[in-house]
Formats: sequence, C-alpha cells, structure tokens
Amino acid sequence: MDDKKKGIGVSLDHSEPAFFTDNVTVSHSPNKFVIDFSQTTPRFDNFEDKQQQTFVIKHKTIVLDPQFAKIFSDILHQNVDRYEKNFGNIKIPKEKKQKVKLEKTESTTRYIG
Repeated sequence: MDDKKKGIGVSLDHSEPAFFTDNVTVSHSPNKFVIDFSQTTPRFDNFEDKQQQTFVIKHKTIVLDPQFAKIFSDILHQNVDRYEKNFGNIKIPKEKKQKVKLEKTESTTRYIG
C-alpha cells in the first residue's frame, strides 16, 4: 500500500478588494436570508461650470440558507463579544439606533439599518 498522503489543492481568489459597508438590509423568506451590504459615497461632478453632488451606491448581496444564517449569527456574536473584551464596548451613536426599521410583508421580514 502507498502510505503517501494525498493533499487537496486550494486556490485563493484575491481579485476583489475588501468591501467597506455603511448600511445593511436583511430580509428573509422561509428558505433563505438575503443580506445586502451597501456603501454610499458622495461625489462632486461638474456640469456646464456648475458643481453637482451625486451619490454613488455600490452593494454586495449575500444569500444564506437559514441554518447557515444561524451559524453566521452565532459566530458574529462571539466575535463581537471577544472584540469588546479586548477593546471595550462598542458605542452606537443615537442617530444610528434610530435608523433601525423593520418591515413585514406576508412571507418575508426586512431589517434596514
């Protein structure tokens, strides 16, 4: 018998840079969770010698099955706890707390924050 261990080849894709997000929308249905991270960046454009402000919105959407959404939630909670033990409590400004809004439709729920 051959005692050589067989390895698994792994290739990492580093083609996309990290995505900074300043807003998130979470919705779910009976069979999936949809997490839509968005980033809003103000931009100033010149049109006919007038400066106009526009907002560029980029987003990345993640779709998870309910079981993995639960696992992800637990992992995130554990890491926030560890972060706060190492660096102190995370303070959320009052205006950010007020943005939390829940919308409910017949079969889905959405969190916008």
